Parts: sequence; C-alpha cells; structure tokens
Amino acid sequence: FERREGIPLPIDNISITSGSMQALELVLGTFINPGDTVLTEEYTYSGTLGIMRHFEANIEGVSMDYTDGMDMDALASKLKALKQKNIRPSLIYTTSNHQNPTGAILSLERRKRMLALAEEYDTLVVEDDCYGDIDFTSTPTPDSLFKLDTSNRVIFIATFSKILGAGVRQGYFVARQPYYGQIHQNRWDGGTSALASAIVAEFFTEHLEAHLVKTNAAVGAKCRAVVDTLDAHVSDLCTWTRPRGGLFLWIDLPETTDMQKLQQLASEKGVGYSNGSAFHYANAPVKSIRLAYAYCHVDDIPEGITYLCEAIRAAQSSAADVAAGD
Repeated sequence: FERREGIPLPIDNISITSGSMQALELVLGTFINPGDTVLTEEYTYSGTLGIMRHFEANIEGVSMDYTDGMDMDALASKLKALKQKNIRPSLIYTTSNHQNPTGAILSLERRKRMLALAEEYDTLVVEDDCYGDIDFTSTPTPDSLFKLDTSNRVIFIATFSKILGAGVRQGYFVARQPYYGQIHQNRWDGGTSALASAIVAEFFTEHLEAHLVKTNAAVGAKCRAVVDTLDAHVSDLCTWTRPRGGLFLWIDLPETTDMQKLQQLASEKGVGYSNGSAFHYANAPVKSIRLAYAYCHVDDIPEGITYLCEAIRAAQSSAADVAAGD
C-alpha cells in the first residue's frame, strides 16, 4: 500500500479480508444503521447495493458521467437538500477508478471537491478501489481520496482478487483511528487464511510488477476487441464507454430496445451480459447493459460481440410500436 499510494502508514491501520466484499460488509455494517442515508453513484456495483439494502440503508443515487464519475454539483445539491431535512448521510460511497459498471475514473478535481463536501457536511467517504490495478494505459490515475484526505474521513478498500484471480479472495481495507478500531469491533471471524496471505505476499515480493504488465496487456486486448467489434457493427445505434482499465464496458441502447427480446436472442447465441437495472441505485428499468470482458478468450470476442450486435438490431421496436406503448 505504501509503495502504491506513497503514504507511510502504520501496519495496524491495514486489515486483510476475504476479498473486498468482506471489507465492504465490515465497513458498511459498522457505519450504517437501519434507515440511515448513504450516497453513491447513480449506477454502482450490484453487490454493494445488496449490502447497503441488507443493512436497510436509504440509498440516494447521485448523477454521474461515464468519464469523470460522480457529478459534484449534483452531490452538493443532494447534500444541501438532505441537510434541509435534518438528514446527515452516514457515508458517501464511490468506486474511484475504473468504476463498476461504467468504467469512469473520478477526476482529481472531483476528488478534491468530494472531500471538501464531505468535510462541510461532516460525513465519511468510503473509497472502493478494487479495480485500480487493472489499467491499460501509461497514464496514472489521480491520487486516491485516501491520500488526498486531510481530515481523516476516508476509508479505503481494495483487493488482490482482480489481479490474481477471483478464487484468491484476498482484499483489505485501510482506515485510521478511531475508524479502524470501530470496524474491527464488528469482525467476528477468525481472520483470513494465514497460508493464503503468505503465498500472496511471497508472490508480490518478486513477481507483482511483471504480473501486472502481463495481466493488463491481456485484459486490455480483450477490451479493445469488444470496442472494435461494437464500432464495426452498431456505431449508428448505440453508445458505449471506452475503458482505459477495469473489467467492464457499459452500453447505452436505443429507447426502442425490447430488453426481454434482446436477452432471449443473445442467450440463444450463448452471449451473456448484465442488465443495467441491476446497477441502478433504485433498481429502475434502464436501456443499458454491462459487458464483462476479462473472462472470455480474446479470439472468441469478435464472434460473440457480433452476435450481440445482431441481437440488439433485432430487438428494436418499430416507431409505431413505441408510439403505441408496446
């Protein structure tokens, strides 16, 4: 962590967890009471939303764009409106780099403003950087919110699972006191596997940098294959993100898309994706889908995405159908 973030930090401010999801569960469970309000991007990881709902949080989504992440003017307006109702959010949750599902990277200017707003309205920030190591470019991402924080209100979460494999289940959270101690009071397991942790540590000692170069090259090639095939087949019909890292690509479909028909047609060809509604903070129906490209073999991607593009075209309703509400 010190090498990556450039922050000297006591070792007892870092805790190893069974993947980032356990870290999220511990952190959110510590600071969310039933009925508490939390703020997050309008679209965010469905697993995170599930944890928030499990703890009976009132989830408020903040509008965002697919390039620079959460809109700070919208966040300021949301915080102001809540304060007028005497509501202080328990926390602001954000995926700062290569956001799931959109791939957005929270800009440095927005990071600084988020911290200023968090201080002004006295709320915590939970920064989830579980995709930060998956980057296809030589352009560094902005400093983490944790590094930029000057008022001790950011809790940082990350994972090794995305770069070593999902089965590794090794993540961590970083928090200064008193938050670190408060989080650990809610931890009831016996800790993560010492053997698995030792294996990961040994691997990182000699092989981490070379492994990241190899992994990012492979995943980046898969992402480019998806984008190139979409460019070739549906550039007149859809818009999509062009990730510079992470594991996901977000496609906005025409309003005329029959989502059930699309899913049926894609499934018949063996093509899977996630419906955008699963990532909406209120589970609202949206004409968007998320593609996860890291698992597929790069040589299979053009064929699969071509099938998806054909399904998207076939799933369009006629103008008359749309007017009739069909």
